[in-house]
Amino acid sequence: MDVSSFYAQLDGLYHEAGSDVGGYLRGRLRLARSQEDELGVAAVANELGSVLRVRGELGESEDLYGEVLAILRRRGAQDEQVATALLNLGDVYVAQGRYLVAVDAFDQAESLLGEGDVYELSAVCNNRSSAYRGLGEFARARQDLRRAARLLEGVPDSEGARAVNAINLAQILVDEGRLPEARDVLAPALVAYVTLSAGRDIHRPNALATAGKISYLMGAYRASAELYESAWKSLSQKLGESKTAAALRGEAQRIRRLADEVEGEGRRT
Repeated sequence: MDVSSFYAQLDGLYHEAGSDVGGYLRGRLRLARSQEDELGVAAVANELGSVLRVRGELGESEDLYGEVLAILRRRGAQDEQVATALLNLGDVYVAQGRYLVAVDAFDQAESLLGEGDVYELSAVCNNRSSAYRGLGEFARARQDLRRAARLLEGVPDSEGARAVNAINLAQILVDEGRLPEARDVLAPALVAYVTLSAGRDIHRPNALATAGKISYLMGAYRASAELYESAWKSLSQKLGESKTAAALRGEAQRIRRLADEVEGEGRRT
């Protein structure tokens, strides 16, 4: 498989609203398997695993990343490639709520990277903070987020990574009940995602959903419903309908009904 051509076609699909990214990846994976092209399988499976994780199809995503790791190790791949696969697998574990296993995966990735790749190291710190947050270890989560921010200082084209850092910090502040701070921390990321990848960055739905949760907890139900609806539309336009998109749509509908009830009560009193 021509890997450079594959990535070019995939990038084009990501920039086309309504494109069937998952279908394209499944087709390329079948082709690579039929050709017994292990490196091609690893490349496609890595991308498909990411799509499935975001869509909420976590079991299949985990299986694909396990296959990617097995291929890379069997082929004697560079440490950086193995570290990236471990980073992706750790993200699946976080989504599954398996936080201790996730921390272990992120620690393994960090040990392979050393101090050489600051961008990937910042990703390890950013993502590991989510695992620590899930464990309730907020101090360690903050430590990782501070380190990620330091690593990204002066790094060109790091706006997206810094926006992810802001999302993760805002989510910790939400858990701590510090809602105005969470809102203020998240605000620059929401602005950045308007233009990042022409408004189609894969992390934008998470930022919008986090903003929706903050608004909900602060009693701004109408604004919250609109943010959740924007998160649903952003994700479904990027990757099609999915479990995650359906959950976002359902939350938008639930909160909109609550807003209608509250406003109705206000008019009657």
